[in-house]
Amino acid sequence: MIFFLDIDGVMVHANPHRHVEQATDGFYVFSSAAVDTFNTIFIAEEDQVILSTSHRSRYTIAKWKKIFLDRDIKIDSLQLLDNAEQHLINYYTRKDEILGHIGRRCMRPEEMIIIDDDKSLNDLPRELKTRLVSTSSYIGLTEKDLPKLKTILNR
Repeated sequence: MIFFLDIDGVMVHANPHRHVEQATDGFYVFSSAAVDTFNTIFIAEEDQVILSTSHRSRYTIAKWKKIFLDRDIKIDSLQLLDNAEQHLINYYTRKDEILGHIGRRCMRPEEMIIIDDDKSLNDLPRELKTRLVSTSSYIGLTEKDLPKLKTILNR
Protein backbone atom coordinates (compact mmCIF):
# COMPACT_ATOMS: atom_id res chain seq x y z
CA MET A 1 0.00 0.00 0.00
CA ILE A 2 1.15 3.53 -0.74
CA PHE A 3 0.74 6.00 2.13
CA PHE A 4 0.61 9.71 1.27
CA LEU A 5 1.71 11.04 4.66
CA ASP A 6 1.69 14.56 6.03
CA ILE A 7 3.53 15.54 9.22
CA ASP A 8 2.03 18.79 10.59
CA GLY A 9 -1.43 17.95 11.89
CA VAL A 10 -0.76 14.22 11.52
CA MET A 11 2.47 13.11 13.20
CA VAL A 12 2.61 16.30 15.31
CA HIS A 13 -0.18 18.61 16.35
CA ALA A 14 -0.63 21.86 14.43
CA ASN A 15 -2.16 23.83 17.28
CA PRO A 16 -0.65 27.33 17.18
CA HIS A 17 -1.34 27.76 20.90
CA ARG A 18 0.80 24.77 21.90
CA HIS A 19 4.56 24.34 21.59
CA VAL A 20 5.90 21.53 19.39
CA GLU A 21 8.98 19.96 20.92
CA GLN A 22 12.05 19.50 18.74
CA ALA A 23 14.38 16.51 18.90
CA THR A 24 18.16 16.81 18.97
CA ASP A 25 18.20 16.36 15.18
CA GLY A 26 16.34 19.66 14.86
CA PHE A 27 13.04 18.22 13.64
CA TYR A 28 9.77 17.81 15.54
CA VAL A 29 9.18 15.08 18.08
CA PHE A 30 6.25 13.01 16.81
CA SER A 31 3.31 12.45 19.13
CA SER A 32 3.40 9.03 20.76
CA ALA A 33 -0.25 8.50 19.79
CA ALA A 34 0.57 9.17 16.13
CA VAL A 35 3.58 6.83 16.21
CA ASP A 36 1.59 4.04 17.89
CA THR A 37 -1.34 4.44 15.51
CA PHE A 38 0.85 4.54 12.41
CA ASN A 39 2.88 1.51 13.53
CA THR A 40 -0.36 -0.42 14.10
CA ILE A 41 -1.30 -0.24 10.42
CA PHE A 42 2.01 0.23 8.55
CA ILE A 43 4.02 -2.78 7.32
CA ALA A 44 7.57 -1.55 6.70
CA GLU A 45 8.53 -4.41 4.39
CA GLU A 46 5.43 -4.11 2.19
CA ASP A 47 4.14 -0.54 2.34
CA GLN A 48 5.68 2.65 1.05
CA VAL A 49 5.43 6.27 2.14
CA ILE A 50 5.20 9.31 -0.09
CA LEU A 51 5.85 12.33 2.12
CA SER A 52 3.38 15.06 1.27
CA THR A 53 4.42 17.42 4.06
CA SER A 54 5.50 20.96 3.24
CA HIS A 55 8.79 20.03 4.99
CA ARG A 56 9.58 17.34 2.42
CA SER A 57 12.32 19.26 0.62
CA ARG A 58 14.22 20.02 3.86
CA TYR A 59 16.04 16.70 3.91
CA THR A 60 17.24 13.88 1.68
CA ILE A 61 15.32 10.61 1.60
CA ALA A 62 18.08 8.97 3.66
CA LYS A 63 17.78 11.70 6.31
CA TRP A 64 13.97 11.38 6.36
CA LYS A 65 14.28 7.63 6.91
CA LYS A 66 16.61 8.30 9.84
CA ILE A 67 14.24 10.92 11.28
CA PHE A 68 11.39 8.41 11.18
CA LEU A 69 13.56 5.60 12.55
CA ASP A 70 14.73 7.83 15.42
CA ARG A 71 11.03 8.26 16.23
CA ASP A 72 10.42 4.49 16.20
CA ILE A 73 8.94 4.25 12.69
CA LYS A 74 10.75 2.01 10.22
CA ILE A 75 10.13 2.87 6.57
CA ASP A 76 11.91 0.82 3.92
CA SER A 77 10.41 2.57 0.89
CA LEU A 78 10.14 6.36 1.08
CA GLN A 79 9.61 8.95 -1.64
CA LEU A 80 8.88 12.64 -1.69
CA LEU A 81 5.75 13.98 -3.34
CA ASP A 82 6.86 15.68 -6.53
CA ASN A 83 5.94 19.27 -7.01
CA ALA A 84 6.80 19.57 -10.69
CA GLU A 85 4.15 22.20 -11.41
CA GLN A 86 4.02 23.93 -8.04
CA HIS A 87 6.39 26.71 -9.02
CA LEU A 88 4.11 27.66 -11.92
CA ILE A 89 1.01 28.30 -9.84
CA ASN A 90 0.94 30.35 -6.63
CA TYR A 91 -2.29 28.82 -5.33
CA TYR A 92 -1.27 25.19 -5.71
CA THR A 93 -3.03 23.16 -3.00
CA ARG A 94 -2.21 19.83 -1.39
CA LYS A 95 -5.09 18.41 -3.41
CA ASP A 96 -3.43 19.67 -6.61
CA GLU A 97 -0.06 18.24 -5.55
CA ILE A 98 -1.46 14.79 -4.80
CA LEU A 99 -3.66 14.67 -7.91
CA GLY A 100 -0.68 15.71 -10.03
CA HIS A 101 1.52 13.03 -8.49
CA ILE A 102 -1.15 10.36 -8.95
CA GLY A 103 -1.71 11.40 -12.58
CA ARG A 104 1.99 11.47 -13.47
CA ARG A 105 2.50 8.04 -11.92
CA CYS A 106 -0.76 6.50 -13.25
CA MET A 107 -1.65 5.32 -9.75
CA ARG A 108 -4.93 3.60 -8.91
CA PRO A 109 -7.01 4.68 -5.88
CA GLU A 110 -7.14 1.17 -4.44
CA GLU A 111 -3.35 1.10 -4.03
CA MET A 112 -3.17 4.19 -1.80
CA ILE A 113 -4.25 5.85 1.42
CA ILE A 114 -3.93 9.56 2.19
CA ILE A 115 -3.33 10.63 5.80
CA ASP A 116 -3.46 14.42 6.02
CA ASP A 117 -5.19 17.31 7.76
CA ASP A 118 -5.26 19.63 4.72
CA LYS A 119 -8.83 20.77 4.06
CA SER A 120 -8.27 21.12 0.29
CA LEU A 121 -8.36 17.31 0.19
CA ASN A 122 -12.08 17.42 0.97
CA ASP A 123 -12.49 18.37 -2.71
CA LEU A 124 -10.77 15.23 -4.01
CA PRO A 125 -12.71 13.14 -6.52
CA ARG A 126 -14.98 10.67 -4.75
CA GLU A 127 -12.83 7.60 -5.53
CA LEU A 128 -9.85 9.28 -3.83
CA LYS A 129 -11.77 10.94 -1.02
CA THR A 130 -12.83 7.48 0.16
CA ARG A 131 -9.09 6.78 0.61
CA LEU A 132 -8.58 9.87 2.81
CA VAL A 133 -8.11 9.83 6.57
CA SER A 134 -8.50 13.48 7.52
CA THR A 135 -6.94 14.10 10.92
CA SER A 136 -7.77 16.85 13.37
CA SER A 137 -5.01 19.45 12.98
CA TYR A 138 -4.97 20.30 16.66
CA ILE A 139 -4.50 16.67 17.70
CA GLY A 140 -2.95 14.69 14.86
CA LEU A 141 -3.24 10.97 14.17
CA THR A 142 -4.71 8.98 17.07
CA GLU A 143 -6.23 5.60 17.79
CA LYS A 144 -9.62 7.16 17.00
CA ASP A 145 -8.49 7.09 13.36
CA LEU A 146 -7.79 3.34 13.44
CA PRO A 147 -11.25 2.12 12.35
CA LYS A 148 -11.15 4.19 9.16
CA LEU A 149 -7.50 3.32 8.52
CA LYS A 150 -8.22 -0.39 8.91
CA THR A 151 -11.30 -0.18 6.68
CA ILE A 152 -9.41 1.54 3.87
CA LEU A 153 -6.44 -0.82 4.21
CA ASN A 154 -8.63 -3.89 4.68
CA ARG A 155 -6.38 -4.94 7.57
